[in-house]
Amino acid sequence: MTKVCFVSPEYWPLTGGTGSYVYYLSNELLKNGYSIHVVTGSNQTRDVHVNPQLDVSFLKSPKMPAVKSFLLAGNSNRKLKSIKTSADIDIMHPQLPLTPNFAVPPNYGKTLVCTVHSTWKGEAKAIAGEPFTRLNANEKVLVSLNPMLRFFEESMIHRARKVIAVSEFTKWELTNYYKIPAHKIKVIHNGVDIKKFQPAADKRRIKAELGFNPDDIAIVSVGRLYARKGLFTLIESMPPVVKRFPNAKFIISGKGQSDEMQKLIAHATKLGVIGNIIFTGYYPDQKLPKLYQAADVFAFSTFYEHHPFAVLEALSTGLPVVTTTVGGIPETIQTGKNGFLVKPFDEKAFADRILYLLEHPEFASEMGKAARKTVVEQLDWRIVVKDAMKVYDQALS
Repeated sequence: MTKVCFVSPEYWPLTGGTGSYVYYLSNELLKNGYSIHVVTGSNQTRDVHVNPQLDVSFLKSPKMPAVKSFLLAGNSNRKLKSIKTSADIDIMHPQLPLTPNFAVPPNYGKTLVCTVHSTWKGEAKAIAGEPFTRLNANEKVLVSLNPMLRFFEESMIHRARKVIAVSEFTKWELTNYYKIPAHKIKVIHNGVDIKKFQPAADKRRIKAELGFNPDDIAIVSVGRLYARKGLFTLIESMPPVVKRFPNAKFIISGKGQSDEMQKLIAHATKLGVIGNIIFTGYYPDQKLPKLYQAADVFAFSTFYEHHPFAVLEALSTGLPVVTTTVGGIPETIQTGKNGFLVKPFDEKAFADRILYLLEHPEFASEMGKAARKTVVEQLDWRIVVKDAMKVYDQALS
């Protein structure tokens, strides 16, 4: 039985893309006879023996991601050393960029495979043009300490026998920014749980159940309230939409740090659209499928992304999606067919595409069906895991 050890800042409960990746991929590996050990961050330290195939080591770590990754890495190193003789790991599988090199002791396990979800250099370049006042504390650390973060990130990538990139765009960053040989990289797009995220049978009922007005048009956005998610652009796209459809409500779901939500509220107030926004804060994972089902349109105005789970979950729910041309998003969305793509920061184009969907409900419905078809045929985790297993076999050979 092949044993894989994931090292990840997130795992359970699901709160972000990296945690979702490890959770769903490990679940599919378990079904295929693998044994899994997960080393991850939490609010307390404890070891959980879930079943004969799955062990989880939760290590206490702080909440701020940039600081968390370094302290978690030190704890991870010590934990892995303590279980080395009993764990018998075949494949170490750290998640980057949030797992620095020293998290995994040298020569640990038979081989090392890493998944790259984004890169520190790419993230810093993406937010370089943003006003410093719009950045949260974590983003300011990311910019200030970028050379050090990149050093530990690159060191892990160069150690790896194989690298999984979550998009062709990710592969481009790895080969251009870090000079990683292309033959070492395998592009495997993120997957989605197509049973968990399904089209709504009764959208009005779900809106009422979640406390929204069933007569309102729900335009939903899901993601952390980070600068690179482009939420200022989304807010700037709202005036023409709410002028044409006064009952349009923009439901923004996600948590932020410090005063991020207050900055967005102030911007929406200035533009006169605060009455058309509902900030939900963090939406628990178990309720998240219903939030998507309540949506009439999914809007994701990001300006830096690799292969975002929020877009995949919206597609799986059969929603018409308006998002941007950045990163790996165009690798899944064909504009005008299974979604609309606009350039980042273009609030006018964003508003135009949302309005088109609201004014042409039959077209929006057909787009939603095509969206669902895309993920069922290409991005079901049961398909994705087969590619990951091939990479493991290559790394072990």
